[in-house]
Amino acid sequence: MLMYFQMIGGFDLKEKLGRVVRTLGLYLDDLLLLAGGVCFVRAALDLAGRPAALATAGVCLTVYAVVVARSRGGGRK
Repeated sequence: MLMYFQMIGGFDLKEKLGRVVRTLGLYLDDLLLLAGGVCFVRAALDLAGRPAALATAGVCLTVYAVVVARSRGGGRK
């Protein structure tokens, strides 16, 4: 059976979709980590007020920075 793939802008549609899926997969874990941080900050705001929310946001951003640095090869000997 012969399959037909539409050409868009000189590129194969299947190739372009594959590139989009790889790019989304690369950043999905970062988005999930940020969403988790937002949930922690919101919970701290509801439970203990603005100072706790700001402290929680600082901790979440620090943890996020460490995770990104380690994923890029930082901290290896």
